[in-house]
Amino acid sequence: MENVHGPTGIAEDVAAALRALPAGHEFSVRVVHTADTPVESLTPHCRKHCHFYAENTLSRRVLVLVSQGILLVAGLEAREFVTLLVEADSTRSLKERVAVDTCIEKLDTSGMLSSRMPLARQIVAGYLCSLQKYRKALDVPTVGVHLFARAQQEYLFAKSRENPGKHILDDFALIKWWQRTITFALTYAMSHTSCSLQASANGSSGTEAAARTCSPETVVAHCVVPGAEPNDAYTFTGALTDTANDTSNGHAGTETVARIDWRWGLPYPSNALAHDCVLQFPDDPITRLLAEPHSRGWSVAMLLEILSVSEECGSGHRTAYISTQLPVNGVAEVLEPSQFEATADQGQLSLEDYDSVLAALFDRATDFSNASTAVA
Repeated sequence: MENVHGPTGIAEDVAAALRALPAGHEFSVRVVHTADTPVESLTPHCRKHCHFYAENTLSRRVLVLVSQGILLVAGLEAREFVTLLVEADSTRSLKERVAVDTCIEKLDTSGMLSSRMPLARQIVAGYLCSLQKYRKALDVPTVGVHLFARAQQEYLFAKSRENPGKHILDDFALIKWWQRTITFALTYAMSHTSCSLQASANGSSGTEAAARTCSPETVVAHCVVPGAEPNDAYTFTGALTDTANDTSNGHAGTETVARIDWRWGLPYPSNALAHDCVLQFPDDPITRLLAEPHSRGWSVAMLLEILSVSEECGSGHRTAYISTQLPVNGVAEVLEPSQFEATADQGQLSLEDYDSVLAALFDRATDFSNASTAVA
């Protein structure tokens, strides 16, 4: 049984995903987040081609912490963005659009887990599951999921790299792990949210009923390693078409409701101007490069070339950009605004307090190298 502390949706969905781990392990899930606050556009220098254009972008930060007993064992941090667009052409015809994107910024383990199991992968799967229900109320067809994979010995837990129980991946292994994890998380979210909830709505239950109400759907996911050629894709990500649809991972009897079509490259036309389409997330190499004045004329293809020789993605480093669109339309359950309000005070922090929580985790005075100090 998992203990849940935090907003309805994220904490409960992560806890549900953790139940698929081997029996006999008890976890507690805590979620803290900030309120939605206005931020700069994700495409701040995009050229406007319409008569009237207005944009408003809101963002919140989310931190998911998982403990086993009194020990913190894993954490995930993400930033969620909601962009509201209003455009009008010369005929004064208004067009409104809403876009929802999340950037998974950090995923880390402390090395304190009692035995080897895919805990981090299940956390990502549960988080994606919550995005479907929480953001469905905005009536969007998909939620963009983005991440920058960069090997680092510790992201959230100070001195955890010195913990002998922590399994640290090198850059090649990390890219492959993220590709498999996003594949699993997409199929998990679509099967456990779409199918199960549709079956429930139809008065049925169980895997068999879910299989009757859903048909496989193809989801496109993109992965690119700056500096690597398309012919090298297999080296970094494995057999994209063969392994991308392996949904077993301990879920015997789960019907495949999605096929993940992995494609090499960024999810934008290569000849498009980077400033017009490439999303710019905080603390990201792409954002830093596009902040340079001479970048205004870069195409997406040129941006990738510059990335391949940049300090963060070149010089022997192997990093990856991964992006996909999580379908939302098939979700039967929608969390009503009243449910948000009822849990608004559970785990919601100011930006200052949120930063204090992160600082406490990664403060060098904190020590996650041994069990005596890695306390939840």
